[in-house]
Amino acid sequence: MIGNDVVDLGDPESRAEGRHVRFDGRVFDETELVLIDAAPEPERVRWLLWAAKESAYKAARKEDSRTVFAPSRFHVRREADPGLSVSIGERRFRVEVVVGAEHVHAVARRASDPPAAVCSAVGTLPELATGSDVVRRLAIASLSRLLGIEPEDIAIRRDGRIPALWLRGRRSPADLSLSHHGRFVAFACTLP
Repeated sequence: MIGNDVVDLGDPESRAEGRHVRFDGRVFDETELVLIDAAPEPERVRWLLWAAKESAYKAARKEDSRTVFAPSRFHVRREADPGLSVSIGERRFRVEVVVGAEHVHAVARRASDPPAAVCSAVGTLPELATGSDVVRRLAIASLSRLLGIEPEDIAIRRDGRIPALWLRGRRSPADLSLSHHGRFVAFACTLP
């Protein structure tokens, strides 16, 4: 199972002045608040933790559709090696995060899953375009190049609310996650 989330650090809702005063207390536990407060760039760390929780939620929901996004019950911890883990009750997810100049991108997978090849990318959202359309085009173009097949041979269809990858008219066993926020779109996919 894989999940991903992107946060536009320049979006008005990502800025300190756009955030509700009680946001941190409703979203982060004490350990996470210490990380935010100790950081030289607290806004980046805040949204890095948020993206980790959101990406883990997307992976967890695929595993159990009853999973509810209650950020205060998702606990982010640093791992010994680069990366983070998110625990949701007894379930654990490994999260890799890339922090760009203007965005944060997190990709989560179950901690118990064997390492798998993952393709991911972040792109910008052109003005007047919708995130859903642009992120699908980004995923199809990236996977087409990587897999050496024509873009027309790739489709992304919904299975309920969850995107599914189809290759040459057949559902792929590859797991796919799409996201968009502000000026950015992102996807992550295990390779078939």
